[in-house]
Amino acid sequence: MVSPARLIAAVAAAAAASAGAMGVSDVASLTRAEAALRPDGVITGIVTYVAGWQENSCIVAEASDCDGPGIYVAGDLPGHRRATVEGASSLSVGDLVEISGRVAPLMLEPGFAAESIRVVGNRVMPPPPERRLADLMTGRFNNRRGAVKGVLRSARVKKGAHPTTEISLGMPDGVLAVHLAGAHPELSASRDAEVVVDGVCISSHNARAEFLRAEFCATAPESIHIVPQRFQAPLVQQGPERPTGVMGWTPYGRDGHLVRIRGEVLYVSRMERFFVLQGAVPVRVDVDEGDLPAVGDEVEAEGFPEMSEDSGVLDAGAFRRIGPSARRKEPSVIPPGTLDRILALGYSGEYDCHYRFGKVFGRAVAAELRGDGVTVISVSVGKARIAARLEAESPRLVSMLRDCPLVVLTGVLKVDFESDSRMGRALRISGVTVLLRGEDDVHVDMDGAALRRRLKRWAGNIGLASLLPLALFALWMWLRVMRQRERSAAVAEDRRRLAEELHDTIAQHLSGARLLLFSVQAEASALSEASRKALGMAGDVLESARREVRDAVLNLKAESVVVKPLGELLGLVAKRANEKGGVVVRTHFRSLPADLPVQVKTDLLAIVQEAMTNAVKHGGARRIVIVSDPAGGRRFTLRVLNDGAKCDFEKALGPETGHFGLSGMRERAARNGFALRFGERDGWTEVRIERSGS
Repeated sequence: MVSPARLIAAVAAAAAASAGAMGVSDVASLTRAEAALRPDGVITGIVTYVAGWQENSCIVAEASDCDGPGIYVAGDLPGHRRATVEGASSLSVGDLVEISGRVAPLMLEPGFAAESIRVVGNRVMPPPPERRLADLMTGRFNNRRGAVKGVLRSARVKKGAHPTTEISLGMPDGVLAVHLAGAHPELSASRDAEVVVDGVCISSHNARAEFLRAEFCATAPESIHIVPQRFQAPLVQQGPERPTGVMGWTPYGRDGHLVRIRGEVLYVSRMERFFVLQGAVPVRVDVDEGDLPAVGDEVEAEGFPEMSEDSGVLDAGAFRRIGPSARRKEPSVIPPGTLDRILALGYSGEYDCHYRFGKVFGRAVAAELRGDGVTVISVSVGKARIAARLEAESPRLVSMLRDCPLVVLTGVLKVDFESDSRMGRALRISGVTVLLRGEDDVHVDMDGAALRRRLKRWAGNIGLASLLPLALFALWMWLRVMRQRERSAAVAEDRRRLAEELHDTIAQHLSGARLLLFSVQAEASALSEASRKALGMAGDVLESARREVRDAVLNLKAESVVVKPLGELLGLVAKRANEKGGVVVRTHFRSLPADLPVQVKTDLLAIVQEAMTNAVKHGGARRIVIVSDPAGGRRFTLRVLNDGAKCDFEKALGPETGHFGLSGMRERAARNGFALRFGERDGWTEVRIERSGS
């Protein structure tokens, strides 16, 4: 007997399961924002497509309406647990499934992140309804079953972790990309065959989940039904019955099969790989690979017709050169009013000059060399402004058109288009370009206005020439100033050298002699009063001499020290040491104050130089590093490290033995409020100068 508690729990579980169940159409009707807020649940439906790029993933529709709205079920979605399949080893088209998981905003529409998929049966579905490319391009048939019919243009195997066969299908209203999971190279043998493909529509989108284009996924290899292939492409030299004046060649009316077009090559674009072929009407022929023909060749091209920029083009798989054209096409004159009318059409209209070989009369407005090796000319024709394009850099042409002369352009006219967001995918006429084959396609006529511009330009050049003496005088003055600066720099260098010699010799000897006198005076108690007084006077004289030498050194160095920061001065010291050789000096400064007084900079330079001298002379150092470290505010630490022999600075020789270097360093540091320390750091001998004040 079931207890009341268990009965209540079972009823609650059934109610919860019922509340979590939902149909495919319920999910498909949600917005992406609503899908992100839905809780976990269960959906049931029928598998209409098994994804080959993601494990345990498929498209599911309502079991009662397999041709209705479908949703994508992701079985291996990043950030979610991989789905398991129960009741079958793998998913198949026609499986009736019950899927547990969570609604998620996948791709363009809400989808389902599956956690478990249970196969409860299988059913054979009826043939899918036929879809037109125009229907698929609306984006309303995403994830729905359908059948598409057209001509197989190409089939290429795309290799990778999940090989795919990419099929190009020519349909009455355009070209559709069809994907078939797996490698099926045998399909390429059915080129130009009529095929019917059963599958589902998968829309392509960008990162903002905006619809870009429609693509189609075939259900399986057997879902591609091939009609026997046509082996001979008909020779077509003009379009089908077309009204006079409709723009360019049109590909339609040929049921999308291969066609052959024969005519004379009018223009060749080696950058964009196409040429224009003149038969009854001009046709653009696109070429993927191989050589291109030359202008004037008689050529027979075979390929598939399609639309590009509102005009028919031939996607040529191959072409055959017959020989030079027996009768060369003569250009026709394009009246200015024709170009005005084309540019005024806006979105569409009837005109007969797209890829037409003709002559245009106008006035050159500007000419420039672009960075991609193209010369572009802007030409005013009547009320219109058009462009001429030459696939080569031509400085000569730019120079010829500098004075805006009248020009006659001979080339192939191309109507330019750009997409207009106000009209959806509609193309708006944005201009007309004359495709030039060479410099000879531009004939220049210097009329009165152009001649006046040229004379004015020459007059300006002559005026500039008259300024040449003034320019030469300015150059002479500049050279004179530069020579004065060089002489000043030489004088400053001599002053610096004299200052260093005074400091390194006389100043240090005077300091040493003064210290010796002090030591003698301290032990002169046995001397007479006169002798002690004489010793004191001698010390005063030495101190006065030392100060005078110090001031002389400061005066000699002031010119270079005052204008340069300490870091730059220390860099010059290192540079000179490196130039002398015997030791390699490196510097690394951080946050050195830029406005130190002259006395401070002078004493710091002297301490650093003495430390470098001691390192080389007494320690045999080969490498020296001068480093500064910030300590907050205006405080800093200056360190001189060397790899020489270790030194016990406490036992180092002092003034009593005639060595004044260390004592001089200590005196300079104390005079400026620095703490001077000697020691070792990571195997290097270190002299540390610390500024403790704020």
